[in-house]
Amino acid sequence: MKHITFLWIMCWSLCCFSQQDDLLQKIRNYRRQDTVRVELLIDYCVNNTFSVSDTMLRYAREAHQTAVRLHYRLGEMRALNCIGNYYYQQGILDKAIGYYTTAGRIAERNKDAENIIICNNNLANIYTQTNQPAKALPLFLESDALLLQTGNAESQNRAAVLTNIGAAYSAMGQHQNALQYHFKVLALCKKKEILFGIAIAQSNIGDEYVQLKKFEKALPFLISAMSISEKNSFDALLGQIYNDLAKVYLARKQFDRAIEILQKGVVVCTRINDQNSLREIHKVLHQAYAGRGDFKKAYLSSLDYLTVNEKLTDLEKQKLTRETSAKYDTEKKEATIKDLNQRRKISELQSNRKSILMNGMIISFIALALVAYFLFSRFRQRKKNEWLAAKLEEAQNLLEAEKKITDSELKALKSQMNPHFIFNALNGIQEQFMYGDKLKANEQLSNFTYLTRQILEVSGRKQISVALEMELLTKYLELEKMRFASDFSYSVSASDAIDPDYHTVPPMILQPFVENSIKHGLLHKQGARKITVYFDIDPTERYLICSVEDNGVGRERSAAIKASNDLGHNSFSTDSIRQRLELLNQELKLEELVVFHDQISDGDISGTKVVLKIPLS
Repeated sequence: MKHITFLWIMCWSLCCFSQQDDLLQKIRNYRRQDTVRVELLIDYCVNNTFSVSDTMLRYAREAHQTAVRLHYRLGEMRALNCIGNYYYQQGILDKAIGYYTTAGRIAERNKDAENIIICNNNLANIYTQTNQPAKALPLFLESDALLLQTGNAESQNRAAVLTNIGAAYSAMGQHQNALQYHFKVLALCKKKEILFGIAIAQSNIGDEYVQLKKFEKALPFLISAMSISEKNSFDALLGQIYNDLAKVYLARKQFDRAIEILQKGVVVCTRINDQNSLREIHKVLHQAYAGRGDFKKAYLSSLDYLTVNEKLTDLEKQKLTRETSAKYDTEKKEATIKDLNQRRKISELQSNRKSILMNGMIISFIALALVAYFLFSRFRQRKKNEWLAAKLEEAQNLLEAEKKITDSELKALKSQMNPHFIFNALNGIQEQFMYGDKLKANEQLSNFTYLTRQILEVSGRKQISVALEMELLTKYLELEKMRFASDFSYSVSASDAIDPDYHTVPPMILQPFVENSIKHGLLHKQGARKITVYFDIDPTERYLICSVEDNGVGRERSAAIKASNDLGHNSFSTDSIRQRLELLNQELKLEELVVFHDQISDGDISGTKVVLKIPLS
């Protein structure tokens, strides 16, 4: 669960929502272009940080322009942070970084410690947004140290920094450290009577306990946070609170209570358009309905989850399109300004030529020299444009080549969930329903739904963590296990040299080989059947070594069975994996990337082992 953090401008005036109408009225009535109007405009932007409205951006830019004209440095810094916050909320992070950095330079020139802290904190939030908590944490800790040095140990600003430090530790999986900082925030906010801060701190404490599966400890904090947020209309906090409360009730098997809380979350998140929280709520709602045995509503909730997830994906694409369009408009305006400047220069040269003609041959010579220089400049500019056009064409060719690579990767991914697997999985689930084992059938249906959804989610990604790859393989093998009696077992593990959350592999890279081991090796074997998947790293730390080992009938006997059945089928999935491995590393030959071994026991073939070398990214 992503923690609620703070964007900084001054302090926590974000909770003063009741002043919004008064600020708008004051802005309309106060027309003088002085520092008072600058502060009114900035106060409005601060109170509407989470709204991401065009009015907020317009007021922030007006405040910045007025502050620059008045040489009002404090207002200039605050306005730049407001503009940066707008782009941060929009997800246009490169623009946000630019405005935050500009504000930080002004603060450093003016030796303004408070605004240096603000800018550092905002930049750290960028790292948090891009899932780089290890980079964000030093900036947060530096900000906290500066606050202590300047005598602000109990300030509202420090509460915001402590909250963000706790969120960074949580993102790194250090939940005990996170709890330590969130409790500090709670104590400080209670002392200062900051309701908004109390609600955030209690929500984050409850979330940490939920992640630690200490649900009874989480419950009182979440209930208190919910009460404060509902009473004071802190709707932006309720999505996370409702979601965590529902998880607590699910742990208690109180499915009706969990569903009631989640339905409230759907209403609130829909009203404020909090799509991220809405997606997580539908995900938990699916589990609650399934736990209650209402499989129809569980299925509908999973569809709602997929709908919101698809909408978020579309929003990300639209956001990228808007950013590209904005960059194009900016470049177009700059080109127009440059053209106007050139026209102005031409006009000045023409006026000078008239004066030169009146002042004699020497001045005429100078005019001719200026014209020659201008013509040379135009020639040089034309050559430069031709060079830029060539570079643009080269870049387009490179993008087309990268697209072909991506298409190859997507083709390989789509081949993973082949019709054979889908048919076998659904057939096995149907048999469970026919035999009356509805609990096991529902469990396997959830596994199948989860596996399908996960593969769809990773279909656009080039790399996933080893931990996620192991989880997908486990779900897949659990489904395949239904095809066998109790004599089938499997193992999916990694060596201590691998960090499953850090090291990455292409999505579902081993699934085709696991499928082949089952289909061609184990299905034709009598007695105990086992398949082992193991991840390791080579001594040079250049490659991940992934192995799939079975105790099946071996390649030679499998080929004979295949020939006798006249199957005549080539493994499209395996061929796709080979192509992907060749794309990943063209230094090694194909035989070095995928190696097959026959397992020998007492002079007889006792299985097959496949070893893949995957280059570390």
